[in-house]
Amino acid sequence: MSAPAFAPAWGHTWVDLPVLRMPMPGAKLIPCSHGCYQIPIEIGTPEDPAGLAVHRWFLGHHGAFMVWRFLADSLDRLIREPDSQLVRVAALGYDAYSVMLAYSGSCSREVYEDVIRPMMMSFDPAFSGRWARDYEPLPGLLRQARTALGPAAAAPLHSASKANLVAHMEVMRRLVPGGPSLLRESGRTRVPTTDAERARFDEFFLVSRENVCVSRYRAHRAAVLSAIGRDLAKHPLRPEYGDTLRTFLTRL
Repeated sequence: MSAPAFAPAWGHTWVDLPVLRMPMPGAKLIPCSHGCYQIPIEIGTPEDPAGLAVHRWFLGHHGAFMVWRFLADSLDRLIREPDSQLVRVAALGYDAYSVMLAYSGSCSREVYEDVIRPMMMSFDPAFSGRWARDYEPLPGLLRQARTALGPAAAAPLHSASKANLVAHMEVMRRLVPGGPSLLRESGRTRVPTTDAERARFDEFFLVSRENVCVSRYRAHRAAVLSAIGRDLAKHPLRPEYGDTLRTFLTRL
């Protein structure tokens, strides 16, 4: 038996990535009794610029989904157990998220405007990263962790989270310089995010919410991060990104 190497019946049927099976935020992974870790997960890399841009957009977001879960768990533990080693682990999570942002948005502005943005717009005219349910709890957890630690102890975490915001802004300035987001263009910025919109975000990025066993989830996470690492080795962005991913993998 092998993992599905095709896109599901929803979303964008031509994105050649396995479905990312994720539990809901806060839900635990379940024990595995069927050898799911033995199921191979194959992730290739297109060569043409437009195909590579779409691949990176989706694969980088799959990595982000998993990093968000890692960060939520790390920050929650840090709030309960303030510790310098846990601070470094959470900071590494933010560094890994910065890599996911840069990787996802590594295409040219022209390809983003001609391929990726229209794809999101056709899926939903107001499509927004604000709908990412796994990211939603992170700002609050970060504030609580920094309060529990105090300014001095929280300094590495503060630095990494600030660098992450800078990384996000760099991608936005490069791909959408001075332009409004789809959400802003839609006039829905003041409307609270709904569960239907959270589900739409999952649907677009080929994410299925379900019970997931520990070994299956870890195998898929390793496949995603390893594929990103291989791609960055072949098509480098910044040398430190590969180092960050390798370090992050050793801490999982």
